[in-house]
Amino acid sequence: MFAILAALSGGPAWAQPAPEPAPEAAEAPPPAVQALRGVARVVPRFSGVTVEQRDGVLILGGTIPGAAARDEVVSLARAQPGVVFVDDRMERADDAATLASEPIDTDRALVDTIRGVFAEVPKLADLQVSSRSGVVRLRGEVVDQAAKDQALQLVRGMDGVVFVDDEVKLVTSVSARLRPALADAVTRLTGIVAMLPVTVVALIVVGFAVWLAQRLRHWDRLYGRLRQRPLVRAMVGRLVALLVTLAGVVAGLEILGATGLVGAVVGTAGVLGVAVGFAFRDIVENYLAGILLSVQQPFNADDLVEVDNITGVVVRMSMRNTLIMTIDGNHVYVPNATVFKSPLENFTRNPRRRFSFEVGVGVGERLGDVMRLGIQTLKGIDGVVAEPPPLAYIAKLGDSNVVIELVGWVDQRNNEFLAVRTEAIRQVKEAFDTAGFDMPEPIYRLTMVQPPKPEARPEPRSDAPVDTRVTDHVVKQAEAERRKEGVDLLEPTPRPTAE
Repeated sequence: MFAILAALSGGPAWAQPAPEPAPEAAEAPPPAVQALRGVARVVPRFSGVTVEQRDGVLILGGTIPGAAARDEVVSLARAQPGVVFVDDRMERADDAATLASEPIDTDRALVDTIRGVFAEVPKLADLQVSSRSGVVRLRGEVVDQAAKDQALQLVRGMDGVVFVDDEVKLVTSVSARLRPALADAVTRLTGIVAMLPVTVVALIVVGFAVWLAQRLRHWDRLYGRLRQRPLVRAMVGRLVALLVTLAGVVAGLEILGATGLVGAVVGTAGVLGVAVGFAFRDIVENYLAGILLSVQQPFNADDLVEVDNITGVVVRMSMRNTLIMTIDGNHVYVPNATVFKSPLENFTRNPRRRFSFEVGVGVGERLGDVMRLGIQTLKGIDGVVAEPPPLAYIAKLGDSNVVIELVGWVDQRNNEFLAVRTEAIRQVKEAFDTAGFDMPEPIYRLTMVQPPKPEARPEPRSDAPVDTRVTDHVVKQAEAERRKEGVDLLEPTPRPTAE
């Protein structure tokens, strides 16, 4: 019975094979391998890639459908943590089954891309495009060689293109060549017609700005304080007109969408201004000096001035020079820069002008009496003003005489300066002769112990007095010259009259 039970149970216990030990749990792959395998299970084009890792070296094997997919896998592997180096052992799949696993048809996508580019270029829109395994075939006709070269350059520069089979031909018919030109002309004409309303609005804005600029330039109420400064008023008016015109032009360009042109124009004008400034430095200097002289107004028309050793009457001042008529009636054009930088003496601005002359008397004369007689004589001369009063000074003590300097003032509004001075010298000389004052010559004389009895002095002749009234010979010539055509920047100030 025991034997039967043993037989039924499969034999005695000692005859039973020992149970096999439980297998140890399989070692989990590194995180980088797990990550790449997970991506391969999701992305079909990575399904043929195998991944292993040994001591930080990630080994990529298997097959890959193309170069782009290979780069993607290698970049993804290098980005994994703990990877020191990526050993790329993948091979490109050549069989149709592997290529069919690609979810995107590379050739079809390439053809669609090329056709989309050609559709934006009118000369290339009619070309036929086909692709197989990266070999692109172009067929059709173009109007010129430049269009053909452009098509080939565009296709060869695209990713995935291995070779370009050029079957493009040049069109020889006249109608085909004229068709693109006519289409381009129609397109341009359509654009011009579409821009006409905007262009008209821009022109209206610019025209209004120009009109307003001219109105503001000649609006006297705007420059009320500058009426006596013609040059400054003209400059300010031009500046206001220029600013208003520029604002209108910028607004018009803004309406047309061409504001970028303003920067180019301004830059060109700046460079041109610097070049012109260096080339015409003297002209610019005289122009600026004329502006400053017009602002300062150191002289008026008909003023008697002396500048740079030139004495004469001012006729006019232009933008470049000042015209002076000398006492001799000659015209002298003095550059404004010279007038501005040189010492300028204006004999007319102050109507009272001082004159002086010297007279020598003998060393034996009573100098006080001589000086009093000279002053009294000057006070009685027509043209010598009472204030400031005439004066007399002892200028120097000579070898044989004493030099007396007599000083008087002339009102140039009523009397001629040189004529008054001449009359003063004449009357002082006659007064000294009448008084018996000795006016010796600069010679040496011998004095006798018993001088002879002096002879009676002859009565002095009474000369006719000198006409001291104002003469205007040069002024009349200057006024005649001023009436001629020319720009005059001097103030039209009337001449002062005597009180």
